[in-house]
Amino acid sequence: MPKNDKAESDWVNSVIKQQHVVKRKEEHVVDMEPCWAQMEEFRMVERIGQMVADINGAAGYRLLELQDFLPPQATILTISFSKRYTEYVLEIIAREGGAAVAAFYSLSKISYLWEEYFPKLSRRKPSIFHKLDFHPAEILNDDLQRWFSYLLSRFDKKLKPLAAQQMSENEHMEFSAAVRKKSA
Repeated sequence: MPKNDKAESDWVNSVIKQQHVVKRKEEHVVDMEPCWAQMEEFRMVERIGQMVADINGAAGYRLLELQDFLPPQATILTISFSKRYTEYVLEIIAREGGAAVAAFYSLSKISYLWEEYFPKLSRRKPSIFHKLDFHPAEILNDDLQRWFSYLLSRFDKKLKPLAAQQMSENEHMEFSAAVRKKSA
């Protein structure tokens, strides 16, 4: 059976087509597979998830909320917490060629009481505070701790994380081996 016939007989494709949720593929599609592969190889989502669990455990309640996504999504994960009428977010987004970006932003929320009277105000607009380009192979737990400190400080300028220092090829190999050994 040709590949196209098999895809058309697939129940998922038929449901998607019936519901008109298929978007046309654009000509300039970015290949995010290398980034997703690196995220998996260096266990970024697992390491971040463990840190979220540690922070929530120390707080005694669900302070941080983690939402992770599956390929081929551009967004890999989001971590958020709310304070008064603002939601603070760390979003990790896949980029082309194995790179990724950590975007720190906030979303202001209006009171639910006012939302009924001013529905246009209820749309939340992000305020971006910091973008950090990185390669998953370069991110150590110390870097992640700086990211969480910055997020929990509600983007205090004193705690603004810098890009990870470039590792030499030897350091990269040692780090890769250590991550694989720890995950085994």
